Amino acid sequence: MTIREAILSPARLPVLGVLFLLLTVQMTVLIAAFRDGRSRRFKGILLVPFLFSAVVFWLCMSVISWKHNYPEWRPEPPAWLAAVCACPIRAAWAFETILAVILVFAVRETFRYRRSHVTPDSVKQAMDLLPVGVAFGEPNGSVSFRNLVMNRLSGALTGKLLTDWKVFQAAAGGDRVSSEGRVWQLSSQETPGGSLSQLTATDITEQAGILADLQEKNRKLKDLHLRLQIYNRQAERIIIAQELLTARMTVHDALGHILLESRHYLSDPKAYSDTLLLQTLKNTNAYLLREYEQDDTARDALADAIDMAEAVGVEVTITGRIPREEPGRGLLAAAIQECAANAVKHAEGRALSVRIGQEKNGTRFTLQNDGTPPSGPIREAGGLLSLRALAEGRGGCMEVESLPAFRLVIFLPAAPDANPV
Repeated sequence: MTIREAILSPARLPVLGVLFLLLTVQMTVLIAAFRDGRSRRFKGILLVPFLFSAVVFWLCMSVISWKHNYPEWRPEPPAWLAAVCACPIRAAWAFETILAVILVFAVRETFRYRRSHVTPDSVKQAMDLLPVGVAFGEPNGSVSFRNLVMNRLSGALTGKLLTDWKVFQAAAGGDRVSSEGRVWQLSSQETPGGSLSQLTATDITEQAGILADLQEKNRKLKDLHLRLQIYNRQAERIIIAQELLTARMTVHDALGHILLESRHYLSDPKAYSDTLLLQTLKNTNAYLLREYEQDDTARDALADAIDMAEAVGVEVTITGRIPREEPGRGLLAAAIQECAANAVKHAEGRALSVRIGQEKNGTRFTLQNDGTPPSGPIREAGGLLSLRALAEGRGGCMEVESLPAFRLVIFLPAAPDANPV
């Protein structure tokens, strides 16, 4: 069978298919040789078979073209085309076999060379293996290089591969982005010469988790420190009251002892010395006269609340008529104490304004701090919940507002015996 008979019969499909496949592989290996910077000899060895393959493929296609243009095969084809048509098909198969052997050795040599030498492809493969995203962009926004990590990050942010530098930066929106449960730190810098910009994405998921834990622990420590300040102030007052109580018990014991001796003296004057008894009475009376006429251990709850707020760094400003008696005065003290503590713990506030408004049927307390506004609705728990129970237990009601700023409003119905000042 000649080449003409094979090409014009159904046998042309395997002949041309194998030839086209070999030609494609040849071209791929030749391009790899040029990219890898191989020697001229090696590139020449690959180029010659490639050119022969291209010529053979073109000749076979010329046979088909001549048959298409001249179905009856008239006029006679040129001499060069007739010579090709007369060649046996075994010659084409022999050529393809030799070409396949050459390609096997060329592919093996290409892989061997890439394992032992640094090539542009090996640099790209190494960059793709990095756990850090790396990309280089032109000043106009086009991307010159990006590795697999940066492509995945761009796909998560923009839905496509990183091809536009400016679109990626706009989608990132800052130096830190979150994607697929990971946190990435973005940093950019100019390359030497300023012709390219380098963008690096570093996985800081573990560091971000540690930082979040530290922030939560700092918040708890701040809360604990505030509570310790309040407890220390209360403990100081308890200690002072205990010392005053101990001093009074000592005085009372001494006075009881003097009264007992006086009774014994009256029963039997000869058994006691008049001078010694009078001196003891004189010393006791002098000590008692130095005592305060009023008991100063009892403190006002509102004054204690204001002192506690100042102790934690919150200045309290009250406008309006302050209730002088219960239940209004105690409820106001509890509200100031709770709002001052929350201002420091949650809002970093330093001032608390208290507005007291007298209404026809009661008194309204409005408390507001100067701290950071809440990010959302406030869940009442702990102190706020206890404060609500205290207000409702005294017949009042409480409202908590979070937007645009934190505001606590307590309304207490008027009592027949209320006496504001």
